[in-house]
This record gives sequence, structure tokens and C-alpha cells, in this order.
Amino acid sequence: MDKNFWISIAQDDYKVPEGHTLEELTKVLFNYLSSVDSELRDEIAYVVYANWLKREMYSREAIRTQVDELLSNLEQGIGETGTDSVFLRTFSVLCLAEIVHNDNKKPLLEKGQARTILAKGLWYLAAEKDPRGHIPVKGWAHALAHTADLLLVSACNRNIEASELSNVLNAISNKIVHATNYLYIHGEDDRLAGAVIEVFRRDTIPLDEVEEWLRSFTEPDGRDWKGAYMDAERNTAFQNTRNLVRSIYLGLLSEGDDLPNRKRLKEIVFGALTELKPY
Repeated sequence: MDKNFWISIAQDDYKVPEGHTLEELTKVLFNYLSSVDSELRDEIAYVVYANWLKREMYSREAIRTQVDELLSNLEQGIGETGTDSVFLRTFSVLCLAEIVHNDNKKPLLEKGQARTILAKGLWYLAAEKDPRGHIPVKGWAHALAHTADLLLVSACNRNIEASELSNVLNAISNKIVHATNYLYIHGEDDRLAGAVIEVFRRDTIPLDEVEEWLRSFTEPDGRDWKGAYMDAERNTAFQNTRNLVRSIYLGLLSEGDDLPNRKRLKEIVFGALTELKPY
């Protein structure tokens, strides 16, 4: 199947062509998730699959099978850095985000499935060691941003409980605050901030716990950021941390007053931002 075949599907309102089945074509799309061709991976596999989900073309049983495959993909090559295995993982997590997004609009998943997807997403957030955003020639990997998208839609999900939302916040801070040689420059902070604000919107975490969570940014591992500018990897972690806290604050500024505790949250986050000092 060449690219024109898939373009013709898009032009025909994503109808399955005569002589083909949805199951057969979905298997082909899932094979494209690992492709180093960004058009096959991003503009065909992801876009076509997302549109078929949106059009409710899959049965619940089919989605259950797809979830199992996509979750398994997150383990393939995990721990590798700088290799092409990253594409299968990052686009699998993006497809999982699409599934949860559609479940938020019309129930598709059982409670256990939604919780399993989030739990595996949090595992993946910690386990993924390839931080690359956009890769020349091969296109987007963007593991952190795609995982943030999954966290955002999971935070909106009716099946996710308060303790799991706390896990989301803690996983995000743990990912960002530790020394690293990689500076996130492809909008990862904005995507993570979006997930954080959706957790806040659920209004299940007491404000004193939010304050305690923000201390994980200002005093990671019980230590402030003094001297961070003198250590390259610690300085990079400081920049990533400050960028994220700034993005959370800017996100709160853009929210309406219907966001629960918006005024107090702005005060708390701004206070944390002013405490972030490397000297």
C-alpha cells in the first residue's frame, strides 16, 4: 500500500475501501508506528487511526485488543537512547491518548482498562530514557509531550481516582527535577502544564498537598537549587523545572474563574516560582 492509498481514504471521509477490512488496515497502521518515515508514522498511521476512533468504527472488543498491543509497545526498546525504537513507543502512547480522549466523550473502556492505561503511562514516563523532541529527517519522537497528552486526557477520565491524580503530579515532578543533559525545547513544558491543570480541575487534591507537591520543584530531594548554574546537568534540570512551573502559572492565568481554587492556585504556584533561584 503506497501513501496515495491512504490519502484516498482521507479524501473519502475515512471510509474503508472496498476489498479491505478495518482490522486488516489497522494492523498496517500499527506497523507504521515504528516507521522512520514521519509521513507514514504521523500523518498516516496516527491521523487515520484517530479519525477511525472519532467515527466510532471500532467495537469495544477491538479497542481492548488494540490497548493491549499499544501498552506492550511501550516496553519495546525501553531504556535505549538515540535509536529508532523510540518511534514505536512514542506513537503508541499517543494512540493510547486518543483512545482515552474518545472514551471521555463516549464510554469505550472499562474502569480497569482506563486505570491500567494510566498506570502504564506513568511507568513509561519514568522509564523512557530518550528525550528527543524533533529529529532531523525522521521527524517527531516527542516522548515527553506525547506522554503528557495521555496524562491530560487520563486526568479528565471519570474512572481515575484522587490517589491516581496525585500519582500524576508526582510522576511529572520526578521526571523534571533531576539532573539531565537534555533541555526540553519543543513545548514539553506546555503539554505537561496542561495535564497539571486538568488534575487541578478535578478538585480532588487538597491545596496543602498541592503546596507540598510544589516544594518538590523548589527543593528537590530536600535540597534547594543554590549553585545549579555551576553544574551543567543540574543547571539543565533547573531550566526544565522553572520552565514547567512558569507554564503552569501561565496556564492558570489563562483559565476562567470556573477552575476550582484558581485564585489560590495562582498564589501558590507564583510563590513557588519566586522561590526557584539558582544562587
